[in-house]
Amino acid sequence: MFFYSSPENVGDVTPFTICHYRFIPVLFMLSSEFSEENEPSSVQTGSSVDVHSSEVSSQALCPAAAIDPEEIQDDYRASLRELLRYRLRMAVTLLLTAFALSMLRTLLVTKFREPLSGQTFLQQTDSLIIWWAYFFVVLFLGGMTALLFSKKHLRLGALRFLELMIYGVPALFLTWVQYGSVAGKTSAELIDIARAFPAQTVIPWLILIQLYGIFIPNRLKRAIVVIAIAAIIPILSTVAIGFQHSEIAQVLYRGGLSAMVLWMTLGAVAAIYGSNRLGHLRRENFAAKQIGAYNLNQKIGSGGMGDVYLAEHHLLKRPCAIKLIQTDLQSEGKAISRFESEVQATAQLTHPNTIAIYDYGHTEEGIFYYAMEYLPGLTLQEMVDSYGALPPDRLVHLLVQVCGALREAHSFGMIHRDIKPGNIIAAERGGLQDVAKLLDFGLVKSIHSNKQDNAENSIDGAIVGSPHYAAPEVTMGEQPDERTDIYSLGATAFFLLTGQPLFPGNKAIQVLFAHVNDTPPSPRTLNADIPADLEAVILKAIEKKPEDRYGSVVEFAEALDNVACRLCWTQQKASTWWEEKCTSRKNLLEDRRTPALEETVFMRPQVEEAV
Repeated sequence: MFFYSSPENVGDVTPFTICHYRFIPVLFMLSSEFSEENEPSSVQTGSSVDVHSSEVSSQALCPAAAIDPEEIQDDYRASLRELLRYRLRMAVTLLLTAFALSMLRTLLVTKFREPLSGQTFLQQTDSLIIWWAYFFVVLFLGGMTALLFSKKHLRLGALRFLELMIYGVPALFLTWVQYGSVAGKTSAELIDIARAFPAQTVIPWLILIQLYGIFIPNRLKRAIVVIAIAAIIPILSTVAIGFQHSEIAQVLYRGGLSAMVLWMTLGAVAAIYGSNRLGHLRRENFAAKQIGAYNLNQKIGSGGMGDVYLAEHHLLKRPCAIKLIQTDLQSEGKAISRFESEVQATAQLTHPNTIAIYDYGHTEEGIFYYAMEYLPGLTLQEMVDSYGALPPDRLVHLLVQVCGALREAHSFGMIHRDIKPGNIIAAERGGLQDVAKLLDFGLVKSIHSNKQDNAENSIDGAIVGSPHYAAPEVTMGEQPDERTDIYSLGATAFFLLTGQPLFPGNKAIQVLFAHVNDTPPSPRTLNADIPADLEAVILKAIEKKPEDRYGSVVEFAEALDNVACRLCWTQQKASTWWEEKCTSRKNLLEDRRTPALEETVFMRPQVEEAV
């Protein structure tokens, strides 16, 4: 499974304030100049670009110090170029098919119709002209189809010219057919033609206009101009024909012209509305997949405060993970405060075993998000669920790294309060396997904060954390400290070594009270391969009373360092394991599932049924 990471250290990025004031004007310029050159691309694999995406508030940090506006414009134009080419392919294919079938119909109808005066089909002047006109239009559209489906690079201006030709040539053909249908006809023939003349003129134009509105991405003004011109042409040509032929003029005068105007007006309005609505839906669909400067690809996990998505920075093309606050929590001040607390707390930490924060902000719609490293790997919860308990040497290797991350957090006065297997990832970083990363500081609490400050980001009467890894003092409502995280890390180690929680149970209140009252089982009774010295370290970490545990994660890490199997897990072993379980990052991503991780809970004990 893939989670949040990237090898770069966010602390090395140049000061964001300089970058921030250089980047925001670029976004403003592009969004104010939005035109058809800025339509999103919906033809690539879920990656699309749209300047109408939600703007980031001034709180957002910029992860790069120098951004070239020309590069941004070129990128947006490239996106539209791909979309326009894709749409023109579909449009020209439909038009080619329609004209080819019409040509075949003309051939068959004339072929099997009784020849006039013994003439063959090719000797009949009218049929010959019509057939050859169809032939040249089909030949032209076939050439356009081959060009659009070729690998030849076409600039946006060239595609717009092809758009004009692809719709302009059929429009000229329809106008020519309109004039040709009455040219050289007798008065009796014109009377017969006049009855169906309005409908026969309008229907092909309506089809052409609707195809344009559906397939060609346009801004509203451009769509109105082009479609209005296309709607006016058949009406003006019909009026001109009416001036030349009184038989046609009589039909037009008796309601034919007004009917044509009505039909063409309704068709044009429908095409303009459809074009605008489809563009709006494309933008809405893209907005749902873009947050700030990031394109969201797929959901890869969930946490206590929101969902996590695999994403990519639009300009840097760097994979990252975006965490979004849950929609139903957007209006809750405490939830947003906690969300901000999580990102602010994590952003202060620079330890290589702590998840790195790249960006933070909220959109115009008020969606709070932050971007973090994208880690190719597995959470320890997933690892145990899929492959069973960890070998002792591997567990020690990972736990020592987590202790290092906690040491830095504790030095800042931060208590994680939600350490569990689902919040630790074994990832690949810089060519090294099994690099532990500590995630989700959403429940972080300052050791030095007063009760009033803590209450502002808590729920009254609630216990926070994951029940299977919650320290007894948390259940009892006591002030947490470093030893609270040590207990949770010890309970996590117990699960990783045995494959089952320290105190199994389906009800949260039952599990919490077990942490307070019950004696933990010996890990070696569940897994005989656990060394005695490692078992002793784990049992000391999960003592009921905080004073009986290790006084700090430094002491815990030193105890782990003294375990006999401390250096037994090597990079060779780690590489072999990952090669056997997942031959490549690509396969890992394709096989990825979103497991039902144990959720962090806010629990009110008085609501639960005591056991």
